[in-house]
Amino acid sequence: MIGRSLGSGVAVYVASQRQQVRRLVLVTPFDSLAAVAAHHYPFLPVRWLLLDRFNSAEYASSVTAPTLILAAGRDEVVPNTSTEALRSRFKTGLVLYQVINGATHNSSFAVRSNVPSG
Repeated sequence: MIGRSLGSGVAVYVASQRQQVRRLVLVTPFDSLAAVAAHHYPFLPVRWLLLDRFNSAEYASSVTAPTLILAAGRDEVVPNTSTEALRSRFKTGLVLYQVINGATHNSSFAVRSNVPSG
């Protein structure tokens, strides 16, 4: 299962509820939408206003699938602290964490695999 940005919140929730998820990949994920919104709009009561919080941090500890987190090195939408907060909520040893240096939240970046093709 793969989730990118807002979709990472959905992916973490589904993976926490379904044991048959074999692998989870999160691209530019966050701990909660409320935390990201509060970071960008500290002068607004966003935590009170948001109905859908996409609180991945709440569900991460229930995920059993090996998880790859890909963070953008220059993410202007999701603060690094938010991604780190999510990472810390997974079970120990479950997450492989990679930062793609130079990538922004919405830039395309490719990750090369060492898995042979064919």
